[in-house]
Amino acid sequence: MAAQSAGVRIAVEIVVDRPVAQVFAYLSDVRNDQQWWSGIHSSRRIGDGGVGTFYELDATLLRVRHQTRIEVTAQDPPYRQTITVRSGPLPYVAHYEWSPLTPDRTRFNLVAEIAAARPWARFGPLLNPLLSLLARRYFRRVPALIESATAP
Repeated sequence: MAAQSAGVRIAVEIVVDRPVAQVFAYLSDVRNDQQWWSGIHSSRRIGDGGVGTFYELDATLLRVRHQTRIEVTAQDPPYRQTITVRSGPLPYVAHYEWSPLTPDRTRFNLVAEIAAARPWARFGPLLNPLLSLLARRYFRRVPALIESATAP
């Protein structure tokens, strides 16, 4: 069975005025994504948050509702985490990295490699800029959420 697919690479960087441990705690827990990514309707964690933890998401992307199961496949708290889609229509591997800029300021980087199958493959060469735009738009919300939730 051959599936149409398109390779997509997304890179996002944000800076948060909070210590690296606080930014890691928030962004490494995929359940928090529904606070800033409006297409996520619900999420459930199965595990303690470390390697081997699964997250089950009910989400809508580009008007298509889907169920996705994500696994934390690598982690070095509070500096790195890799998550991998184990089931769902948009397979990807996302590498997260947190770097302290100062004791109270953190840089977060995301690089996601996506193998877009149907129905998203129909967007062809527009898929990469479209997903990149969405990711940047939603990640821009994150600093204010973390900073307000963890006020000094």
